[in-house]
Amino acid sequence: MALIHVELATGHAQMRPAGDFGGPVAALRVLLDVIDGPVEPADAPLALVASSVAGVAGPGLARCAAVGLSPLSGGVAETRAEGPYAAGLRAAGVTGVVLHGRAAGPVCVVVEAGQARLDPAGEFWGLETGPATDALLARYGAGAAVAVIGPAGEHGVRYASIVTCGDHPLPRLGLGAVLGTKNVKAVVCVGGSTPPVVDSDALGRVAADYAAALPGNPLTAWQHGEPGFGIWSAEPGYATVANFADTTSRGGVGTAPALERIAACPGCPTDCIKVYAGAALHQEALAMLGPNLGVADPWAVHARCMQLGLDPVSLGGTLAAAGVPAAEVPSVIERIGAGGDPLGEGSARIAPDHAMASKGVELPPFDPRVQPNLGLGYAVAPIGPRYDIIEHDLDFDPDEGLPHSYPEMEGLGVSVPSPRGEIDVIRTAQLLRLWSGLDALGICPYAATPTRPLTLAQVEALVEAVTGERPDVLSLGAERLRLQREVNRRLRIGLEADTLPDRFFTEPVATGRYAGAVLDREAFMAAVAALHRELGFM
Repeated sequence: MALIHVELATGHAQMRPAGDFGGPVAALRVLLDVIDGPVEPADAPLALVASSVAGVAGPGLARCAAVGLSPLSGGVAETRAEGPYAAGLRAAGVTGVVLHGRAAGPVCVVVEAGQARLDPAGEFWGLETGPATDALLARYGAGAAVAVIGPAGEHGVRYASIVTCGDHPLPRLGLGAVLGTKNVKAVVCVGGSTPPVVDSDALGRVAADYAAALPGNPLTAWQHGEPGFGIWSAEPGYATVANFADTTSRGGVGTAPALERIAACPGCPTDCIKVYAGAALHQEALAMLGPNLGVADPWAVHARCMQLGLDPVSLGGTLAAAGVPAAEVPSVIERIGAGGDPLGEGSARIAPDHAMASKGVELPPFDPRVQPNLGLGYAVAPIGPRYDIIEHDLDFDPDEGLPHSYPEMEGLGVSVPSPRGEIDVIRTAQLLRLWSGLDALGICPYAATPTRPLTLAQVEALVEAVTGERPDVLSLGAERLRLQREVNRRLRIGLEADTLPDRFFTEPVATGRYAGAVLDREAFMAAVAALHRELGFM
């Protein structure tokens, strides 16, 4: 396993070993090698990485990550994508690419046979992500794996995304803007290398067990079927409507146009990611762009996000906080993607009491008043709020929970079920470690423990079958969180930033099943402090 480090100013490239199963932990150690005080995100290294299991055909193994510093928070950033790009990195002979400095003009970083070069990219600059991907595939071959930015990244929009392989964005925390400031239009991986597998029989057994379990697991069956887990509607208070202010209306979007195709992940039979109205769909996009903005038909808006290279979560949160009328949303998005500032004051200066953000990062659509332990994850995660930072509280509720997940939770030393409104610091800490470990290994949580078919033991067996080394998933996850916190500490980002907006403490859910749900500020902040201690952040 090795990372290839590329100096963008000179084109010099050097391979360096990557420990820690490759992936995000190796990238965090690179950041810590060079950061010892506040630094602009574009002046820090930016890594696109896969883990030691990527590129192997198996369930839940198709994940890559981008790791760097966020223009939104100023702190540590990590965002993930499913799809073929992780396999593309491995096929090009590397575990990841680390970009240092800035290029003098637009370039593509091309990785092939364990080497890297810079090719001019002036002809691609200005293209949206779809046309740019097509043009790059025409230049480098249909089998290439392309990670590209759109106009939003080129113009430095603080929540610009990177889109991999046409359908799979690295969406959150603005790392597309970092690529743009570095003058990198794309990172293209070319090659046909296949990572070795230590024990193909053991890998086959885990894969067969997963395939057999998939139809009987309610979440993977939902993900696999149509319309899939990107389409959902929920009770008032469960998900954001009107910037989390309306808790009398249903959240999410429950109907879909005709399915166009599957944006498949190599080796995984679940087929979670589906394409509707020209864009691949993840679980949080429509909720942020539809009910949150009052947009009746968010499909076209979502497609424009993909083409312009915009994170739908931060975009939806920003427009809602600014009070943009629904009728103006499409035109405002076009102006944002083109580098304009249609909000007048700029998204960085929206009044704090309007911004539904933690550490400067807009919250995902799932309301923490209903799920306070998810809210703890939002607040305490060093990278800022993610909807997949931990498994959601409702999955362990006596009435709404998933009993098939309870043995896995009990194996973590957690008592389940427990009512959704109860704060449980130990459970939250264990789930943070668990899913952090999955992230560190590049294992998809939409395939894995505690609620999907891959149990913790099977995750460990899967990694051992590929690499010959059995991971301690919880310890690896704890180390990743510790390294993220250390990056923030060196950047002078204190733990006092770990909180949530006032609305969640002062405005209870108004109606429906979750009526009355609200966060108790004193209890919540005491739990934040306890979680800091439990995770070793203090």
